Amino acid sequence: MNVLPWLKAFKPLALNIPPKEALRAACGAFLSITLVMLVSQTLFDQPTTMTLLAALGASNVLVFLTPATPLAHPWSLLSGNLMAATIAITASFWIDEPILRVGAVLASCMLCLLILRCLHPPSCALAVAIALNSSFTQQWGYMLLWPVALNSLLLLGFAIAFNNSTNQRYPRQPLPAVNRHDTRDLPSWQRTQLQEQDLTHALNQMGRYVDARIEDLVELLQLTEQQAFSRMSNNLTAAHIMSRDVVTATPDMPIEFAWGLLSRHKLEALPVINDTHERKLVGIVSLVDFVNQKSFAKMPRRRWSLSRGSRRRPLKRIMTEPVISARADTSILELVQLLSQHRLHQLPIVDDRQQVIGIISQTDLIHALYRLLVQRCHVGAVAA
Repeated sequence: MNVLPWLKAFKPLALNIPPKEALRAACGAFLSITLVMLVSQTLFDQPTTMTLLAALGASNVLVFLTPATPLAHPWSLLSGNLMAATIAITASFWIDEPILRVGAVLASCMLCLLILRCLHPPSCALAVAIALNSSFTQQWGYMLLWPVALNSLLLLGFAIAFNNSTNQRYPRQPLPAVNRHDTRDLPSWQRTQLQEQDLTHALNQMGRYVDARIEDLVELLQLTEQQAFSRMSNNLTAAHIMSRDVVTATPDMPIEFAWGLLSRHKLEALPVINDTHERKLVGIVSLVDFVNQKSFAKMPRRRWSLSRGSRRRPLKRIMTEPVISARADTSILELVQLLSQHRLHQLPIVDDRQQVIGIISQTDLIHALYRLLVQRCHVGAVAA
């Protein structure tokens, strides 16, 4: 057996906790345990306070330093403490031998908390502390659940208030559902990404517990994929793939003339600029904006044309504003996300003064991704 690799497994692991976050958590734990101790000593005797607060200190570490983990979830904290205390009190009445009682309490707590999905390690420590003091439990009986519940509720309430006021969401809410116009399809930008069911299947195959929410793991792996793609794309930006000869319109241009520009140049959208000299982006008009007019809605698609009443109307009456745009240094990854998430066909490119300097279409982006894929395959073939 090679001892050196085995010994290397004992070296400290990187926790990736920024110093600012560590200081925030320490302040929260200090304030929380002080508050709980003051209230507990006011309402109960000192031995009870000291016995119950030891395990609560470990709960502070979880809810303030790692609030996104399942072990720190409010259900785990509150239900775990109450269930563990109930098991420990019951065992104190039925098992006289201290060693057997502590072992039975610890094992029972682990199994019950796992079954109820409220595993909270400090709850097991709380159960052991109660089981070790049989005289203490004989005095209180099941009334001991009242100080346990009060301490847990005080910690939970303070953790919710402190974490959320310091920009740490607790508890973590699920991501809002995306409106897909009453369809069951995922948005196009999510269909090829890592899905939650993929990670769930992988965790089941691994057969080990991972102390992280599945949603957070999915987000982490998606960000990793994006970072890897950005690195492999050699910093390909909008400036490399955008069309620079942009056909534009002005807000006061008649709709009829704008429609003629779209038809003549076979475009799907026209950026709208304030004037031809400053070229500041103020809006955009697309085929959808024309189609949404009543003059289009009342006739068959093969006969689409502009009604007499709408021909002279200014373009600003139907243009979309504000406009989603990008800069010349926007990476190809960000361009993909903007176009797919917002379901855009054209994306104007502007400079620091919001002047239009180019435009990117879905076709431009597909061609760039194709060339990137071809180059990667060629490099891989040469390396092989």
